[in-house]
Amino acid sequence: MRLDTNVTAKERPIYTVLDDPGLAAGNEIIVTIFDWQGRAPVRATLGWMAHARKEAEVGPDESDEVEVGLALARARQLQQRYGFQRIVIVLEHEDLWDPAWGELVRR
Repeated sequence: MRLDTNVTAKERPIYTVLDDPGLAAGNEIIVTIFDWQGRAPVRATLGWMAHARKEAEVGPDESDEVEVGLALARARQLQQRYGFQRIVIVLEHEDLWDPAWGELVRR
């Protein structure tokens, strides 16, 4: 299945940025964006802790490294499918964020 990684101004998502992934709640998807301190292209992983929802329990998982737009699109899809409360962002360093991906707010 192909995911739409384009974000229009109308649907511009708002993400919460965390300084420490350990601060994420159990029902949040964590997208970690990094470039190995400038030694690699900007990539992302997404992961989550186990959490319960009405229909079933969702186990913990973490993805392989992918392009950031794809990671964010996948996170939005998983949020809808499994009822995660929100998507949170962890940045290796602040200048990695591209405003085209959406808006960041601090918790």
